[in-house]
Amino acid sequence: MGPVRLCVIGLGRMGLLYTEIIATVVKGAELAGVLSRSRGKAGSVASKYGVRAYGCLDEVLRDPGVDGVVVTTPTYTHAEIVARAAEAGKHVFVEKPLDVDVSKAEEAVRAVRRYGVKLLVGYMRRFDDQYLKAKELISEGAIGKPVAYVGISKDPEPPPSGWLRDPNLSGGLVLDLMTHDVDLAHWYLGGEVTEVYAVGDAYLHEDLGRVGDQDLVTAHLRFGNGASATLLASRFSGYGYDVRSEIHGTAGTVFIGSPTPPNHVIVGREGGLRTYLTSLSAWFKERFLKAYIKEVEHFTTVIREDKEPLVSGEDALKALKVGVAIRKSLKEGRPIHV
Repeated sequence: MGPVRLCVIGLGRMGLLYTEIIATVVKGAELAGVLSRSRGKAGSVASKYGVRAYGCLDEVLRDPGVDGVVVTTPTYTHAEIVARAAEAGKHVFVEKPLDVDVSKAEEAVRAVRRYGVKLLVGYMRRFDDQYLKAKELISEGAIGKPVAYVGISKDPEPPPSGWLRDPNLSGGLVLDLMTHDVDLAHWYLGGEVTEVYAVGDAYLHEDLGRVGDQDLVTAHLRFGNGASATLLASRFSGYGYDVRSEIHGTAGTVFIGSPTPPNHVIVGREGGLRTYLTSLSAWFKERFLKAYIKEVEHFTTVIREDKEPLVSGEDALKALKVGVAIRKSLKEGRPIHV
């Protein structure tokens, strides 16, 4: 099989990033074309890379020269595009979250199963070296049994204007940002979340509060296997982009991503200390650029070698259902059973 030919659907900030990665970085992939609601933007980007600017989704899905699609459209459109692509026999890499609507997301996953295509969902932190190393160490038993996850995700500011500012379309702070830590809590701790309780508000950005969103949320997750997770997500980190995690086990703790070195530390009962150093980046594209590249490389490998994706539709459904429960807890001010 030659290069995997991919079409990028949606040319916002993530679509442009993946377009560049596919066209210039990943050897096993080839940019087949682009699609955008803005014909002018699609034409400009297509001209830059010497590829086709498709006029509509049907054109992409009918093209036998397209092996897979990379979906970076607004969140509320994800599930529908995934389902249509699956029906057309196209493999799909879709940005997280899978959608804002659980029923639509479930139908998309059913379509993927029904038509036998691959679905990778873009929880890019799983592809980052620090998070992968943590997973490896936990799997080796370096910290004993993992029993608690702590996740902190802080953006310097809210997203730009448009659909991202509308929680009904984007899922707001919880489904857009906190969802990464929900996914990681499942990945590291195993089991299923059974109950969530969350508090939060628009403490600084009153315009977010007026549309029903928050700029800071804390959430506690209880797992059926006895583990737990404590999450904090914020839109007003004055000192820059700050992403950190801790996985606590019965014999030690893994620390990931502290804003000052050391950035990746394991402290054990015997007093041993191992450190993996990285630097703090100003924004998510700089901090996780290598992870975004690895996502695309993984997607091409999944297609070419008929492998299972690292982040499946089922994984994304778990994160979505928990995120929806967190939003319900915020609204109703009580614990919510998942």
